[in-house]
Amino acid sequence: MYRQQYSMTENDKERFYANIGESIKAARTKAKLSQAELAKKISMSRASVVNIEKGRQHPPLHLIWTLADILKVPLIELIPDFQLSDNEINPFFEKAMEKTTQLGFIHEESAEKISSFISKS
Repeated sequence: MYRQQYSMTENDKERFYANIGESIKAARTKAKLSQAELAKKISMSRASVVNIEKGRQHPPLHLIWTLADILKVPLIELIPDFQLSDNEINPFFEKAMEKTTQLGFIHEESAEKISSFISKS
């Protein structure tokens, strides 16, 4: 079910989460929500939302899924079109999804939906 594991460099991670943060900010702005309003909806502090939008705080996959639902955008809109230095991004997400599912943070049905977004045919 899950492909071979690939590692992201620290630079890849910084760029990746900065891109996710920009996408979240754009969707939040489009939804006409303040950072404080979004923070309340996800039971986090406004500072956490600021840090996520700036790429300094790395939201787990289940939180990105929740944000997509709250902001009424497809999950794929929050996940940047991103290439690792040498590898595809999909294996990174598959590993994160597997861990998130094992920890019980998302249900199997949600994992399947997420998988459909991150898998290539």
